[in-house]
Amino acid sequence: MVRVLYLVLGLLLLPKAFAATVVFSDDFERASLGSDWTVNAVESGASAAISTAVSNSGTRSMYTRGGIVYVTSRAIDLSASNFSELSIWIRMGSDSYSERPSSGDDLEVDIYLSDGSWKRVALFEGPGISSGNIYNFSTALPDNALHANFAVRFHQIDGTSNDHDYWHIDDVTVTDYDVGPVVNGLFYDGFERAALGTTDWSISKVDSRSASSIGTQIASVGTRSMYTRSGEIYVSTRAIDLSGYDFVQMSFWIRSGSDYYSEWPSYGDDLHAEMLLNNGTWQRIGTYLGSGSAGGDTYEYYARLPTTAYHANFKLRFHQIDGSINNDFWHIDEVFVGYRSPAVPNTVDHYLLTFSDQALTCTAQNVEIKACLNADCSTLYTDDVDVTLTPSGWTGSDTVTISGGTANVSLRQATASTVTLGATSTTPAADNATQCIINGGTASSSCDMIFADSGFVFSIPDFLAVKGTTGITIQAVKKSDASEACIPAFASVTKSLDVWSDYISPNSVVRPVSWPVAVNGVSIGGSSGTATPISLAFDATGASTLTVNYADAGQVQVNASYSGSGADAGLVMTGNDTFVSRPAGMCVSATTTCSAGDASCPKFMTAGTAFSLSVQAVAWQFDGDTDFCAGNSSTPNYSAIGVGLSAAILSPSPANSAGSVTPTSYDHGAIAAGTHSVSISESEVGVFRFDVTPPSYFGYNLGVFSSEPIGRFYPNHFTTSVTDNGALAANCSTSAPFSYSGEDITWLVAPQLTITAKNAVNVTTQNYTTPAYLKLAVGDINVANISADNSAVDGGAVPLSIISTLNSGSLTTSSFGQLTYDFSPLDIFTYTHEARAEINSFTPDILMSITDISDSDGVAMPSSPLTFTPLANMDVRFGRLWLEDTYGPETLDVIMPLRVEYFDGSRYRVNTDDSCTDYSGVNASVSPTTLTQVDTSSGVVTSGVSGTSGLLLQAPPSVAGTPDTGEAIITYTTPIWLQGDYDNNGSFEDASGIVSFGVYRGHNRVIYRKELRE
Repeated sequence: MVRVLYLVLGLLLLPKAFAATVVFSDDFERASLGSDWTVNAVESGASAAISTAVSNSGTRSMYTRGGIVYVTSRAIDLSASNFSELSIWIRMGSDSYSERPSSGDDLEVDIYLSDGSWKRVALFEGPGISSGNIYNFSTALPDNALHANFAVRFHQIDGTSNDHDYWHIDDVTVTDYDVGPVVNGLFYDGFERAALGTTDWSISKVDSRSASSIGTQIASVGTRSMYTRSGEIYVSTRAIDLSGYDFVQMSFWIRSGSDYYSEWPSYGDDLHAEMLLNNGTWQRIGTYLGSGSAGGDTYEYYARLPTTAYHANFKLRFHQIDGSINNDFWHIDEVFVGYRSPAVPNTVDHYLLTFSDQALTCTAQNVEIKACLNADCSTLYTDDVDVTLTPSGWTGSDTVTISGGTANVSLRQATASTVTLGATSTTPAADNATQCIINGGTASSSCDMIFADSGFVFSIPDFLAVKGTTGITIQAVKKSDASEACIPAFASVTKSLDVWSDYISPNSVVRPVSWPVAVNGVSIGGSSGTATPISLAFDATGASTLTVNYADAGQVQVNASYSGSGADAGLVMTGNDTFVSRPAGMCVSATTTCSAGDASCPKFMTAGTAFSLSVQAVAWQFDGDTDFCAGNSSTPNYSAIGVGLSAAILSPSPANSAGSVTPTSYDHGAIAAGTHSVSISESEVGVFRFDVTPPSYFGYNLGVFSSEPIGRFYPNHFTTSVTDNGALAANCSTSAPFSYSGEDITWLVAPQLTITAKNAVNVTTQNYTTPAYLKLAVGDINVANISADNSAVDGGAVPLSIISTLNSGSLTTSSFGQLTYDFSPLDIFTYTHEARAEINSFTPDILMSITDISDSDGVAMPSSPLTFTPLANMDVRFGRLWLEDTYGPETLDVIMPLRVEYFDGSRYRVNTDDSCTDYSGVNASVSPTTLTQVDTSSGVVTSGVSGTSGLLLQAPPSVAGTPDTGEAIITYTTPIWLQGDYDNNGSFEDASGIVSFGVYRGHNRVIYRKELRE
């Protein structure tokens, strides 16, 4: 038998289209173990080595034998792996080639984890009788096994020296799969809910006694798991479409039942895990054996799926083989199916050069170069790579080493010309041609740079929108006739330059508005055709100053051009530079805010329901500004992909849960209005601050921007379930339990409800049960009064009437977001003791109905009432008390016997089950009072009768008055449930009987007396 704590799985086919690398393999085809394995024999006589006794491949395998011994592999570096598998061939010893292991001489397979601990992944048990069993064992390795010092260890737990108790091991292989680090879920169930439902699971019972549901007995994560029990049953997932994926993995957690929390499965009450293949057959992937002992064994399955599982109707199912009623539990949790994408190839996709195309021969032009790992260059190749740049003339060398993905270089050219830039490498070579971004535009294969002998040089710093920048130096320079140095082209002169702007980002396709750039306080044209003339006074060094401002966000290029006339005729000078204008902040708001930020805030939105969060990128207003919603102008051209959304809980504090927002990001496109209305939801109850975190904007970290307190968020609805149906208490249970019609019936066990606050997507709102946020009171739980039995009817088929008195129960917090409502122990149900209720005994059927649960915020249960029937292990009987007529001599006290009867459908009979009804003389009265009086007497009937006891009536001589013989009527003040229609007039009255004094009644021991005459 094999007990596996991670996985036992037959040999699988490789996943589709994924490379696999064997990082460790040993087939033991040699004479000795060598340096790959370390042997530690704990007991004398224990050992491990290589032999030719038996093998899987080749002619040799490793063995362990003879006692406690550890065999540990060398360290195996899995630090770069995202998914690896361990596979091993194992064969139990046999007397035909070695010697079989005895019971208890088990073999354990362990793996070394990153925290320095060993984890058992399989246990192969010595059978004691059978031998030679073969196991093809394979397991996916958990994430904490993927580290630089991973190792495999074989541990024989026991054995007998002198060449006994063998285990044979062959073809130990660790395989790394070339997949990405992210696992994307296709199916998940953690069972944290009350019912299994029919959306994700279907149940097929073979045995009617079998069952499957969700329970709170035990769980891997959270407080609940699914269970199967009591017999043969199949529980299957919905169809999971795997047809479009190449690498899918599956995991689940299983624990056998235990008497500590459910009940252990007996021998043969096994659980199978099976998957549906593309040919319509079910393949078993795990067998979990009923222990026949205390149970509680834990198993974790973790594996990739074979090629035959990749189809549109893949399913996982759990098949319990057998079991007995209310016994033999298996618990299942954390069922997951997910896919991985291929690993990103570690090679250069292309090189990207970024530069301004207007260059001067008298100075070097800066160029940024990036080694791109993907087509859009969002990921860089970070290993060192040597790149040869063209044309010749790069400062330092035409070959540069790029480290970390980026390098900054500069190019000089001595003559005015247009050159084409390029970059090549050999190790690794780029997969695609070099791309260039010129003047902040989009990447393309055009990589020309224009060198001129004269022009304008200026650099505009990036700035906050509206704030702008001042003191920008613009220089008119030309190449020196004597050297390659730059000298002033103008000196101490005023010149008129044509100045205009070009929008680089956003481009004209997505740009909603085109606001002008201001240079020296003058709005300039947006193209060369609409250039604005601006006069600049150049000093003796050929320098002048500029101020630049822009009220919007984006990347803009400012161009300057001079076309000479007169003495400068034929002189053309140009220059340009780009700048980034960025938002100063973001205004984050909602339609309603609450400055108090606590539970006093009025209700705003149900948790989990989408509301509109307004986000507007805004310009600078003043330094130190923190309120970006007060007077800041909009920057409509701002755009960003993946603006982060989050929330910080302000109240309650401390909170049971911080909650989560959906979505966690949005795309902020450029729009004329400037304000985005983001549909967002908050999962939890409370008051929150919503935070917006834009991504880097042209390399600038804009910050995190927050709303005012928003809320109060409150639950969307309540789910209500019956935790305990409760039970009615019999008023008499000395024999068969029963109560009389007309008698108050109370709870033996009061019913209990579980009320859970849920958000709009049916997730528990854990903060609801914190102080001040709990708005549900005991009085908000409405239970319908019971007016009739649900089954018992009178002769006219009319339900029997019930008078109910329902009191307020108690409401307590059972867990975060969950409440328990216990019905009041003072509740009373009374079947009306009336003529039409005079029927045979019946079992009470009281249908309880919860008609409404609604708190002060209007959070309510579903509109349909919740009904349940309390357990009633008793009968309701229509009874009466009977006083037996009696007589005796006037000289003696007389006893009047009593009996208790019930109607059996045709007549009254003694209620032999009643040993509970008591009686007392204080409840009896006499008429006339001059004949007799009721003496002190009391008792309890036995089997329905008072026997030789009863009401004690005094002898007439003891009572004042005359006569001393005759009859008297004894009337007993009878409880309503024992009153009878003794005179058949249709109404019920107290029981009564007649006593006669002056009549000789004989001796109790004389049965028959006859006078004989001679």
